[in-house]
Amino acid sequence: MAKYFGGVQGGGTQSDAVILSASGEVVGQASGPGTNPWQVGFEQCVASISAMVAEAKRDAGLDPNQPLETLGMSLSGGEQPEAQKKIIEGLQTSHAHTSKHYHVCTDTFGSIATAFPNGGMVLISGTGSNCQLLNPGGDSPRCGGWGHMLGDEGSGYWIAHMAIKLVYDSEDGLAPAPYDITTVKTAIYEFFELKDRYDILDHLYGPAFRKSDVAAFCKPLAQLCRATRDPLCLHIFHQAGLALGGHIHALIPKTDKSLLTQPGGLHIVAEGSVLSQCWDMLKEGFLEALEDEKLEFTIVILRVSSAVGAAALGAKEGGASLSQDFSSYTTTLFHYKPA
Repeated sequence: MAKYFGGVQGGGTQSDAVILSASGEVVGQASGPGTNPWQVGFEQCVASISAMVAEAKRDAGLDPNQPLETLGMSLSGGEQPEAQKKIIEGLQTSHAHTSKHYHVCTDTFGSIATAFPNGGMVLISGTGSNCQLLNPGGDSPRCGGWGHMLGDEGSGYWIAHMAIKLVYDSEDGLAPAPYDITTVKTAIYEFFELKDRYDILDHLYGPAFRKSDVAAFCKPLAQLCRATRDPLCLHIFHQAGLALGGHIHALIPKTDKSLLTQPGGLHIVAEGSVLSQCWDMLKEGFLEALEDEKLEFTIVILRVSSAVGAAALGAKEGGASLSQDFSSYTTTLFHYKPA
C-alpha cells in the first residue's frame, strides 16, 4: 500500500494542510481557521487540525479514516514542549485516525524547511511579526514573536497602531507628527467608521477586539501610500522597514558563517502579507537597518504552503525522507550585494 505523509501550517488566523506522496508530490490540500492553541484553545486547535487533514485526504482521493504515516505540524504557538505534547495527546486520544506518528514545532521551522535544505532564516510580517534563524547545526535563536503587547514590530498590527498613535499623539499635543496628519487621519476615520476620535476606543479595548481586525488597516494604508505618496504614510512604512531589518540585524552575530558566505549570501524566506505586498515601501528602511553589516542576502517568498516543509519535518522525525525540489518552492523577492 502506498504511504502518505501530512503537513500542517498553523497560523493565528488561517491554516493549511497538505498530503504528500513518498516522492514528495503534493496530492491533496485543504485550508482552515487559525490553530494557535493559545488563541483558540487546545481542544479547538486539535479539532481544526483533524478536520483539515481529513479534507486534504479527501482531496487526495484517500479515505479520511486511513491514518497517514506521519503528520508534521508547524504551528503558531507551538514552541513549548508542553503545548506540543498536549496537541499530540489530543490527536492520539480523540482523532486516532489522523496519523500514526506526529511531530509539532513552531510555525517558523516549517517555512525554513520548505525553502532551504540546510537552514536559513525566516522573517514573518503579517498580523504579527517574528524572525527565526536555523543554523546547520540545529541551534535556532530567534528575535521577536512576542505578540502585540510586547512586540510585533514591523507587522500589520504595529503599522496600524503607529498610524493611529501618530495622529492621536499629534492632536493631543503630546508628540507632533513629523508630517501632516490629514491624509492618514481621514483614512483611519473611514476604515474604522469613526464619528469622533473617542470611537477608536471600542476597536482597541472593547470586548470585540481582535488584533487581526486592527492589522487589516495596513492594507488600505498601503494602497493610500502608493496612490498619494503621502509623507506620513511613507514615514510609517519606512519605520516598519527599519524594524524588520532590525530583526535580521539582531540575529547576524548568531548566524553560522556558512549561511553568510553561500552563493546569494544569507537566504531569508519572507512570510506574511506585509512583506510580500508592501516590500517596495519597506525596502529603504530595511536596507538602512542593515547598512553597517555589509551583508549580502537574498529574500525569497514561498510558492507553496509551508505545510510542505512541516510534512518533511514530520516524515524525518518518523524515520522517512521525502524528496524536495526546493528550487520550485520559492521565487526571489529581492537580492542585495553591497558594493
